[in-house]
Amino acid sequence: MRRAFPARDILSPTSMFKYFFILALGIAIGYGYGWKDAHKNTRHIAERVLDRIGGESRELVSGDIDKQMKDAEKR
Repeated sequence: MRRAFPARDILSPTSMFKYFFILALGIAIGYGYGWKDAHKNTRHIAERVLDRIGGESRELVSGDIDKQMKDAEKR
């Protein structure tokens, strides 16, 4: 039975060059995007994404035990 992707084809120098070239191209594009984003925004991209995802329900899901205890004592 013939295999779809023989191991010798994946390890050949030409196919390895293709993989490394695609990887380098992706890193270069990502670095350029990150550089432009850093100059455009003062806050880190992770902070902005969390703000967008968290929304209004962010306060309901808190890990601050002291605040939760104070809120429970107020009731």
